[in-house]
Amino acid sequence: MTFFEIAAYVLAGIIVLVLCRIFIRPLKHIGILAASSALGGVGLWLFNFLGGMFGFSVGINLVTAPVCGLLGLPGLILLVVAKLVYTI
Repeated sequence: MTFFEIAAYVLAGIIVLVLCRIFIRPLKHIGILAASSALGGVGLWLFNFLGGMFGFSVGINLVTAPVCGLLGLPGLILLVVAKLVYTI
């Protein structure tokens, strides 16, 4: 192996490390968003399970699950108030 081949491998390794460092942060944020959306969906499912006894439910979709997951209980209250306002 010549010096230039070794230098090329080292440079390629450095470039790969830099690219991984650049792209891992957005992937981490996407993972956190997906996990909180899943937990929001579970929270909405539990709310609908209990609210179904009283004839009230909130739809679980790609908008309501992240709202409930990211905002928590205030997000759930926001969804309930929005449902009440817009269905009357």
